[in-house]
Amino acid sequence: MRIGIVIATLLLVWIQGRAQDAQFSQFYANPVLINPAFIGNTIQSRFTANYRNQWAGVPNSTGFTTYAFGYEHNMENYNSGIGLQFLHDRAGTGALRTTTVMLGYAYRIRVTRHFSIKTGLQFGVGNRFIDFSELTFNDQLQTGSNVSSAEADFRQAARYYMDINVGAIGYTRMYYFGVSLLHLNRPDISLLGNGVRIPVKFHLHGGYKIPVKRDIKKRIKSEVTIAANYKHEGNRDQLDIGGYFNYKPVMFGLWYRGIPLKNIEPQFINNDAIVILVGYNKDGFALGYSFDLTVSKLTAATSGGAHEVSVKFEFASRKNQRKRRRRSRFMIPCPKF
Repeated sequence: MRIGIVIATLLLVWIQGRAQDAQFSQFYANPVLINPAFIGNTIQSRFTANYRNQWAGVPNSTGFTTYAFGYEHNMENYNSGIGLQFLHDRAGTGALRTTTVMLGYAYRIRVTRHFSIKTGLQFGVGNRFIDFSELTFNDQLQTGSNVSSAEADFRQAARYYMDINVGAIGYTRMYYFGVSLLHLNRPDISLLGNGVRIPVKFHLHGGYKIPVKRDIKKRIKSEVTIAANYKHEGNRDQLDIGGYFNYKPVMFGLWYRGIPLKNIEPQFINNDAIVILVGYNKDGFALGYSFDLTVSKLTAATSGGAHEVSVKFEFASRKNQRKRRRRSRFMIPCPKF
C-alpha cells in the first residue's frame, strides 16, 4: 500500500474520532448556530454572514476557514420564526470539508407580561468530503502526475447525513437563559464506512443587559451586556464568557474561551483564547471584527490567532417599522452586532 494512502487513512480516522463542530468567537452574531430557539429574533427579516480564518500562521497550513450564511423571518402574528442556515467548514491541509444546510422553526410562548419562552427545531442535511486538490500522494511524487491513483479509493467516500437540532430559551427584556442539543440524532459522519457518529453537542447559555445611560425619553443610549456560553461535545467542553460595551452605534467586547481549572489531558490546561471585538450597529446594519489571541500551548506567535468578520442586515416593511417599538418588547436581549 502506498505511503500516501496510509497517511491519508490515518488522518481521516484521527479527524473523525475527534470530530468537533466548527465554532465562531462572535457566536451571537449568528445565534441560530448555537440554539434554534433564536430563530426569528428580529423585527421582521434578517440576513447574516460570518467568516472565520483560524490558525493561518501554522507552518505548512492553509488554515481553518469557516463560512456561514443565514436568513430569518419573524412571523409575529403567529408567534413564530422561520430560518435557513448554510455553513461550510474547511479543515486546513487535511482537505476535509463539511457543509450543512438547515431549515428551522421557533415558536414563542408568552408566560407573563414580562417573561416569554421560545422553543426551536432545526433539521437538514450535511455533507463531508475530501478535497483531493490539496493532497499529494506518494505516486504523484514518483511520476510527477497531478492525479493520484489513490483518489479512486476515496472519491466515493463523500458522506451525506441528516441532522437535527433542538433548543429552548426563557427571557425578559433584560436577561435570558437557554439550552440546546445539536446533532440530536447522532448522524454517522464516517468517510470510511466504520460507523463513526458525531456526539450530541450540549449548549447552556445566558446573559444580562445592564443599561448605563438613557436619553430624555428613557431610551437606552449605552449599555453593558455580560454573557456566557458553555458547550460540551463528546469528551470535550469549553466556556465562552465575557461582555460588550455598546455606546450606540459603536460596540467593544472582551471574551475568554476555555476552562482553566479543568485539563483537557493531564498535561494540557483547557485554555484557548482571549477574544477582542469591535463592532458597528445602526439602522439595522451591523459589522463586527474580532481577533482571537491564542493563549494555549500552541501560542499566538505559532498559530497566528484567528480573524473573524460578521455582517448583519435587518429590515422591515413600513407597516412593521411602525410596530417596531411594540415588537421590541419580545426580542431576546442577547448581544447583537
